[in-house]
Amino acid sequence: MIDTINLINIHNNRGDNVSSISSLSRAVSGLRANQQALQSTAHNLANVNTPGYVRQQILMKESNYLKIGTSGNSNLMVGMGTDVECLRQVRDMFLDGAFRNEASRYGYYRSGAETVQEIETVLGEIEGESMETVLNKFYKSLNELSKHPDGREARGTFVQSAVLFVNKANLVMEQLNEYQLNLNKQVIDNVDEINRLGEEIDRLNKEIVKYELNGDNANDYRDARNLALDKLSHIVDITYSEDKTGNVNVKAEGHNLVSVDHVYKIELEQSVPNSPLVSPIWEDTGKRVFNLDTEISAERENDKGSLKGLLMARGTRQANWMDTKKADEYNKNVKPSILMTAQAKFDLFVHSVVTTINDIVAPRGKGTDSPYGLDGSQNIEVFKRINMDRYNGSTYNGEDKTNYSSLYSAGNLEINPEILNDYDKICITEDLTKVQDNNIVEDIIKKWQEPNITEYPGCEAKLNINKYYISFVGEIGNLGKSARTQMDNQQILVAQIDNQRSTFMGVSSDEELGNMMKYQHAYNASARVVTVVDQMLDQVINRLGIVGR
Repeated sequence: MIDTINLINIHNNRGDNVSSISSLSRAVSGLRANQQALQSTAHNLANVNTPGYVRQQILMKESNYLKIGTSGNSNLMVGMGTDVECLRQVRDMFLDGAFRNEASRYGYYRSGAETVQEIETVLGEIEGESMETVLNKFYKSLNELSKHPDGREARGTFVQSAVLFVNKANLVMEQLNEYQLNLNKQVIDNVDEINRLGEEIDRLNKEIVKYELNGDNANDYRDARNLALDKLSHIVDITYSEDKTGNVNVKAEGHNLVSVDHVYKIELEQSVPNSPLVSPIWEDTGKRVFNLDTEISAERENDKGSLKGLLMARGTRQANWMDTKKADEYNKNVKPSILMTAQAKFDLFVHSVVTTINDIVAPRGKGTDSPYGLDGSQNIEVFKRINMDRYNGSTYNGEDKTNYSSLYSAGNLEINPEILNDYDKICITEDLTKVQDNNIVEDIIKKWQEPNITEYPGCEAKLNINKYYISFVGEIGNLGKSARTQMDNQQILVAQIDNQRSTFMGVSSDEELGNMMKYQHAYNASARVVTVVDQMLDQVINRLGIVGR
């Protein structure tokens, strides 16, 4: 012990700042560093199931070394313990960028796939009584009527089949229109969510800047901001960058959404005149958020965001068979929208069935040579527009695109009450002296079977009623298959990237428990050093006291 005292005295006499007390400071640095590491580990474990949380990690570094001795030839160095360099997030910004980019695409294709799936459900071709089944029953009743044109049973079956057809057609169009309004509600909700997330990111920017300017870490706020960016990327195509103070500036569809101390809001305006549907515009400029006139494709890299997907699927208004008359207008205004395409082509099918029968039993040019009912009545149509009669005196009330009530359109049809009340008023008799003559019904069947419907606007190929409907359903099915394939591929890609993010950035309870044991052992070792140094100092001080006496 005398040698130890002498050694201390020698160091003190040399004027060095190193003493045995420095060993205590080294041990205390270990205690402090491992205590912070344990706190970080506990924080990670507490947030193992918190959405958007990224694990945090203490980085340690060795403290400075001090040279012992005053001699110029002395090379003896002693370390001063450990320091906590920083508490960092284990985050990969490249994985973040890849995830948000692909999640944005997934949001776009998911909107389209869900819309096609809903259309298939409405048509009932997957389950329930399909429109094709109803159509076949109606056509069968028409053939039975041809066999017994004067039979009340055959006439009654025909009328009841017509009722089922009209009810199904009206129901399908009503459900398509309702779903369009549902998509419109989703558009409104998406716009509200974009504005909310913009405000949240702006608030988190302020919190992060405030704490980090004071030297604190704002990792939890950064987690919340990154989670907000993840959610935003699903809805709209975004780009973002962080400035040196910690603010994140965000652009949506190339327009500023969040900048320093300002959030640019999105408002809504009517999509087209006389439409219940809305489209998003920028509050500061009044310009549309999306340019939907440009072709959307993966090659152009503009197939991003659930909001754009909803707008493309929904369209700008309700469509009907009139929209199929001009190929240019159809291709520009209807075809880009899955739902408007379904509305227009389905309505064309219904219109063809209705006019095929009506134009024969009650010709547009009202005259005395029209077919008769068994009671001698003439010019009584089978399918009636709900709020418009077929004739105004002797003049035929034509269809006008600007007047929905004038259209023989699904949703605007009913079976003529006169026929419902009296089957004898079905005008399918050419000569009242030959009531069993089926010429009129055969004319209807022949017209039904003729290829009179253009498969799609601008196409020269024409189909009959049954083949047109099969083609229409096939087109919807192909769209659905393509949309689901694109959605599934994107979902797999997003899941793969997210798994990579979780593996790298997520909290592993097993790993954190291992770290906890490691840091606990290191803490205990530092505490043991403190105890040993304390005992040593106690002995030295007591011996010095004895020597002094």
